Amino acid sequence: MTILRNREGQNLKVLSDTICIKLKSMQSPNQMAVVTVDVPPGGFVPPHTHNQEEESYYVLEGSMVMKIGNEEFEIESGDFVHIPPNTVHGYQNNSDRALRFLAWTVGGAIDEFFIEMDREIREIPDDLSKLPAIIERYGIAMTEPAPPAIPG
Repeated sequence: MTILRNREGQNLKVLSDTICIKLKSMQSPNQMAVVTVDVPPGGFVPPHTHNQEEESYYVLEGSMVMKIGNEEFEIESGDFVHIPPNTVHGYQNNSDRALRFLAWTVGGAIDEFFIEMDREIREIPDDLSKLPAIIERYGIAMTEPAPPAIPG
């Protein structure tokens, strides 16, 4: 059993986002990881796939444009999204205010990916050359190149 208060957990900086790990995949018999994600205005994650994890999002505050496959959806506070494995998805905060959502994955160690990203990708653009090896290690495939500048 795990109980964490509001902002408790392992806090990380992953590209433009601030992530707080609430439950690590190794603590769950089904490898469920749970995180909160804070995305600044202009922050984004480029379209990608996960070969293992199914991923869900529940928006707590703000809004985002979410790309799923070839479609884009405006996702707002109170909206829920489920992404099966191997489904192209990404998001962007196009608003002028912060976005906050709860995300969880089942079936892989996405939390370990976040920890490695926080540890290895500290200086942008200098550290971005490390990104391909990290995403490959965790079964993530980028489906579009990342824009040259990542806000943060």
